[in-house]
Amino acid sequence: MIRTALGTANPEWETEKSYMYIYLATGLPVIVHLAFGGSSTVRMGREEMLSSFGVELPEGQAMNFVITVDDASKPPIDVEIYRSDLSPSETTVGAPLVEHMGAASPISEHSGGSRCFEFIHNQVTNCMRNHKCGGDGPLPVLPDRIIWIEANNFTRIQLVEPTDIRAKYIALSYCWGPTGPDTYLTNASTLEARKTGIQFQDLPPLFQDVVNCSRSLGIEYVWIDRLCIVQGQDEDFKRQAAKMHRIYGNATLTIAAASAASENDRILVQRDIKGQSFNLNLNIHGIGSLRLGARRRTHPLGTEDRGGDYGKISTRAWIWQERLLSGRMIFYTPSALKFECNHHSIWEGSAPNVIGHSWSAQLNNISHTSWTSLVEEYMSRDITRQSDRLPAMESVMKRISQSQGWSPLWGMWANMLVESLGWQSKASERSGMIMCRTNPGNYAPSWSWASVDGPISYVSARGLGGLEANDPMIYDVEIRSVNAASGLIRVAGHAISVELSCRVEISEPEEGTATGEREVRHYYEVLRVYNNGQPFPMHPDVHLKPGNINVSGQDVRTVVRVPHGEKLPEESWTANCLCLLIGKMRLRAQVLFLGGSQRQARVWERIGMVDGLHPAIFGTSERRLIDIV
Repeated sequence: MIRTALGTANPEWETEKSYMYIYLATGLPVIVHLAFGGSSTVRMGREEMLSSFGVELPEGQAMNFVITVDDASKPPIDVEIYRSDLSPSETTVGAPLVEHMGAASPISEHSGGSRCFEFIHNQVTNCMRNHKCGGDGPLPVLPDRIIWIEANNFTRIQLVEPTDIRAKYIALSYCWGPTGPDTYLTNASTLEARKTGIQFQDLPPLFQDVVNCSRSLGIEYVWIDRLCIVQGQDEDFKRQAAKMHRIYGNATLTIAAASAASENDRILVQRDIKGQSFNLNLNIHGIGSLRLGARRRTHPLGTEDRGGDYGKISTRAWIWQERLLSGRMIFYTPSALKFECNHHSIWEGSAPNVIGHSWSAQLNNISHTSWTSLVEEYMSRDITRQSDRLPAMESVMKRISQSQGWSPLWGMWANMLVESLGWQSKASERSGMIMCRTNPGNYAPSWSWASVDGPISYVSARGLGGLEANDPMIYDVEIRSVNAASGLIRVAGHAISVELSCRVEISEPEEGTATGEREVRHYYEVLRVYNNGQPFPMHPDVHLKPGNINVSGQDVRTVVRVPHGEKLPEESWTANCLCLLIGKMRLRAQVLFLGGSQRQARVWERIGMVDGLHPAIFGTSERRLIDIV
C-alpha cells in the first residue's frame, strides 16, 4: 500500500537514497514522510551530556538525538492514505482491515468551487453556534471605514464611514506588492472618489476575488487596509493601527490570501494537480479489491505547531499580528483551504472529527514561555520598514495586557523583564557570520530584541528538552528601576570586566566566480576568562567593533555595535567589555555582554549574550548597580 502510494507520488523514489517515517494513529489517515538522504540516532549518557552541553541528567537516564543529512535539492514528500467517509449503514470490501484508518474526502479542483464555499460556510456557522471566538458577537460594530459591496449606487461598491452600525464583515490579510503611481489605494486625493463609488473592474485581482467570496457567503462588508486606511497620512495610520485588535478580532471571518504573493494575484484559481487525490486499488486474496484514497499532504509535517508554512504570507510580520487577533480565519493555500478559529483548525478534505489545534488560540492562555516562542516566530518574519516592528505587534500586546494584566515594555513585559533579557541573535549556519543586523534608526533600547533586525532565539532561556525542572535557571540579576520613556533600566547584579577579541578572516574570491566579492568572517571570543587561558566563544547580537568613550576626561576603549550601513571591520581587534550574570544553573551561566554607551555617559549598551560560561567566574565579583539603555 505504502509502496504504491509513494510510487504514484514520485515514481523514482525507490532508485534514490532515502528514509521514511510512517505515522499511525487510530481515526487518522496513514501519513508517510519520505526524505532523501540518510539518518542515524546518537545516544548520549549522563557524562556525555554534562561535558557537551553542561546539562545534568538524572542518574541512569540518557538522551537520544536523531541526526539527519538531507539532500537540499530534493524536498521531502508527505503522502496521506485514507479511506472513504462511509455512513454507519454502509460497508465495503475489507472494511475490518481499515476500520481504524481515518477517513477523508477529495479536495475541490478549483478554490472558487461551490464545495469550497460550502466548507467555509459550514465552518463559520459551526463556530458561531458552538464557540465564543468572535470578539463582538455575531453582529459586530463595523470599523471606522469599510467597503460596502452591496451599496445602493451604480457601482454596487463604495467606501463608507459607518457610525455604530452592526453587521457581519470580512477582513483581508495579505502581502502587499510594490506601490507606485498606479497602485489602487485610498489616499487624501482619492478618498472622496472611493466614497462615491468603486468600479469592480478597477480593483486588483485579489480584491475582486475577496468581493466575490464575500458575496458567495452572503456578507456585505469587506475591510481591506489599503482601501480603508488613508495611505500617506501618518495620523490616520496610527489611529487605525491602534484599533487592529478590534478590526480583526471582531470580523466575522478573515481571509488569509496565502496563495497570493500580492494584490495582483488571484486566490480563486484552478489548483495544482499534484495535490489531487488518486485511487489505490489493493487486491486482497479471497476477498476482492479494496479501494483507498491517497494524496500529497496539503501542508508539510512539523510546521503546524509553529503556525504553518503557507508561502509568502507566513513570512510577513504584520500578518503574524492579524492572524493572532482574528477570531476566525480561512487560509487560501495553493493546495487546500484551512479554517482556523480560537477553538480549533480543520483542513478542507479532512473528516469532521480530524481537527487540529488553533495557533491563534495561544493568546487565550498565554505564558511567558509561549510568548517567547511567538516572538521568535515574529522576528523571523520580514517587515518593509524596521520602524514598524513594534507598532506591528502593538495590538497583540494590548490584548494580552488586558487579559493578563501584564505591562508592555519595548516588546517585552515589565513584570518579567529579567526572563525577557535572555534572547540571542539566532546562530548562522555559516561560521563567522551574524544573522541579525543593526536597525537604521534607534527604535528600541539595546536590551530589547526590537533593537535588532533579524531572527532571534530564546532557547537558552527555556532550557533543554524539559530538563529545566531537574536543573532550573536561578536568576541573579535584579531590576531596580525602569524609565519606560527613555528605555533606561537600572539593574543590580554580579559583573566582571573581560577582554573581547574579534578575529577577522578574509577569503579572496575564487578565480572565475561571477560576483568577485571577498568573504569576511568574524569570530568573537572572550579572552582569559578561565585560569587555563582557554578562550570562550561569544555570540554577539550584531557585528561589533571597538569604540572609544569618555570616562572622567579620558578616552577608554570599549565594544559597540556596528551602525547600520557601516562597513564591517576587516582587521582583528580586542577591547574591554562588561559581563553581567543574568542567571545560572549548576554548571552553566547566562551572561549578558555590555559595552560602554557612546550616546550617554556612565551608561552601558547590550552587545551580546552567552549561555555556557561557568558560574564560578563570578565567584569573587561583587554586586553593583548598572544602567543599561
